[in-house]
Amino acid sequence: MNLQEDIQRIKEMMIMNESKGWSNSKQKLERTFKFKDFNESIEFVNKVSKIAESQNHHPDIKINYNKVKLSITDHEKGEVSEKCHKLVKAIDKL
Repeated sequence: MNLQEDIQRIKEMMIMNESKGWSNSKQKLERTFKFKDFNESIEFVNKVSKIAESQNHHPDIKINYNKVKLSITDHEKGEVSEKCHKLVKAIDKL
């Protein structure tokens, strides 16, 4: 790794420390959210979709009744990028 890559990795680790509950690999960030029922799950997904549209960065979403699993990656880069961390931070504010 060169210095720029080291700096980028440190920035990403600092951002992730602010976003608890997300699993982090080089390829994607994932988290499963649990809700009271299906309606709450759908309300959450609708909120996430608005954020994703506004940032033009879209997660993969799996809905299973009262659970919603989000997987976020930068499809252009094939790995986690700053765009992914920005989306995570916005979702965490929900």
